[in-house]
Amino acid sequence: MTTGGWRVVLWDDPVNTAPTVAFVLHRVMGLPLGEAMGAPLQVERQQTVQIAWSADRFEAEVMAARMLVFGLHAGVAPA
Repeated sequence: MTTGGWRVVLWDDPVNTAPTVAFVLHRVMGLPLGEAMGAPLQVERQQTVQIAWSADRFEAEVMAARMLVFGLHAGVAPA
């Protein structure tokens, strides 16, 4: 894991289905398909997963906001 900067994290929630999460991560966030399809399982097991990292807080907030628009529970945390 990268130190410093900002982590874009996704939290588990009881509303969104695994296919919805995978779709948003792949099509909206640009994650590779295999990684996007594995993320919902990882979130379910760990309750949270790091989706991206940025040295710039504003950029990290924009990435989190893109997921929030689709109803995912995302946010930014210091790395």
